[in-house]
Amino acid sequence: MVASALCLGLAQMMLCAAIMDGMFVALAGKSCALGLPSAGDGQDSFLHCTEHLSMKPFVHSGAPVSILSVGWFVAAGITVALGTVDLDEMMGAQYALFACLLVSCARFAHVLRRMGREAPDTSPNADVAAGAPLSRFVGPGAFQAVGPIMFIFAFVVTAPPLSAMAKKESIAHRAMATACLVMGVLYACVGLVGAPAANAVDNGWIPGGDDTNLLSLILLGSGSDEESAEFVDLLCIASFGLSQLAAVPVYCLLAQETLVNDAGIPKFMAFLLSNVLPWILVALTYNAAFFESFVNWSGLLILGYANFSLPLLLDMRLKVVREFRELSQKKSHGGGSFIADDKTTKFTSVIFSILTASISAVIAMSISGNLVLSGIFFALMFTVTQVWPSASLM
Repeated sequence: MVASALCLGLAQMMLCAAIMDGMFVALAGKSCALGLPSAGDGQDSFLHCTEHLSMKPFVHSGAPVSILSVGWFVAAGITVALGTVDLDEMMGAQYALFACLLVSCARFAHVLRRMGREAPDTSPNADVAAGAPLSRFVGPGAFQAVGPIMFIFAFVVTAPPLSAMAKKESIAHRAMATACLVMGVLYACVGLVGAPAANAVDNGWIPGGDDTNLLSLILLGSGSDEESAEFVDLLCIASFGLSQLAAVPVYCLLAQETLVNDAGIPKFMAFLLSNVLPWILVALTYNAAFFESFVNWSGLLILGYANFSLPLLLDMRLKVVREFRELSQKKSHGGGSFIADDKTTKFTSVIFSILTASISAVIAMSISGNLVLSGIFFALMFTVTQVWPSASLM
């Protein structure tokens, strides 16, 4: 649980720092960072500045991988300060930041819908073959989105500690279900209206577009609006960045409580490990190019199996252990055969096989790019997981 919560926290921290730096570029014209001089570029200054307005602000600035940016200082200061209080004491801030998220998503959907309507159905360049028409419902790299989706919804790993910390378990379950529903609706809406614009940018059909990241699309789309509308887009991006800050102290607090209660680590040391150390790791890798790969592959290889497949397998194992104990207690009455093939266990086994096979097929697709091979891998993994749990758990 600690590893999953900190992985989610690291992704949110990196995103928030990048958003803050982007905001400084948009409002002040540039953002700066402290880092070692880049010998390859002939720079001997510890100060690195950028005027690049994107979600990777320092990628073309000549800055090293490890930097301390203005956005990093702002985001780290806010989240570490929030991490010093209990969740109950910042409920008002959580509701306010959730409202910021809703407003930002509504504005993003409006900008993306306008970009989609204005996007051409075929290549506007007469010297380039038109090729396939623009997809209006599926964005570029659909299979590559599965990893980030699993990464995003991996907050379900926090369900057990949230249920234990809640006054009533039913309240925690309703909150978790509502969170999944709201997140699903928001991502589906933004994804559907943003697919045409993302495809047009990915195909090079929109001038100035070189990044299909959501916020980069918003910044690109806001350029066709009036100056007042551009300012509204900047405000919405800022509110979106602030809304992302709200999740960081939650993940860190859950990791801190687990370290204190389960690992027996002193509270102050647990605070440093869960709230301060992740920000140091972000600073060490802030300008690295592998962040997207980290989100994609950790979502598939670690969080995918750990959060979606393993709990079902453990649930089936727990049922078998309980039935085995009941059978052992009834041995004095004549014994009997041990059967754990009830309808609930069978249904759980099928869902476990489908999820595990789907994650494995997506990994195969990401590596090979061959849909047929991934389909074969799905069938193979489904068959193996249907046979293996039954053989090992019965």
